[in-house]
Amino acid sequence: MKKIISILLCIVITASLTGCTSDNEVQRYLQALLDASYKNDPTLFVDMKLGSEKEAQALYSQGVDTGIETFCTTLSVPEELKGDFRQIYMDMLSKVHYTVGDAEKQSDGSYIVTVTYEKMIVFQPMLDTHAIKTAQLYKTWGENPASAPTDENEMMKLIIVALKESMEEVLANVTYEQEQTTTVRIELVDMVYTPNTSDIQNLEMILFDTDSAK
Repeated sequence: MKKIISILLCIVITASLTGCTSDNEVQRYLQALLDASYKNDPTLFVDMKLGSEKEAQALYSQGVDTGIETFCTTLSVPEELKGDFRQIYMDMLSKVHYTVGDAEKQSDGSYIVTVTYEKMIVFQPMLDTHAIKTAQLYKTWGENPASAPTDENEMMKLIIVALKESMEEVLANVTYEQEQTTTVRIELVDMVYTPNTSDIQNLEMILFDTDSAK
């Protein structure tokens, strides 16, 4: 699960804030990165001259491709279903809840930005729903052996389809935990501001229930 969420890093690595700046600009910078990464909204990204709309959308697509390829490869998703899972993945990203708060300058020239978020509860209920659907498949095949696929690949495809349906059902009524806060450090290196990689990786994890999905 932790390997699946990797979209934000694709944009962070490419889009840096150069030169002198202010608390407000740093706050808007992190907002631009999050909006472009999760909402596929390049408005602020373009406004801050971090790149063009086309570049922002290309980075978003790159992040989606990376995440969904990991997902599909890990689960051996059939080629004909990859498009469906890609859309589900984008829907999931678009539903994240976050609010970028104040940025405070530190003595070393870096900034600490507060981010308020509500963790999305998606992976654990998806796995639980899939377990129920899979159990029902095996029960049906057991009660009516003639209905069971004779080809192992076809059987696995039906199980993957059940996973797709489980994700769609959960996302249609996705829930969130109560608001929490975290921080992201925006570091100044050679007059270039860049989010701390560890903080970004942590943010990507805590926006979703990746730790509870065993």
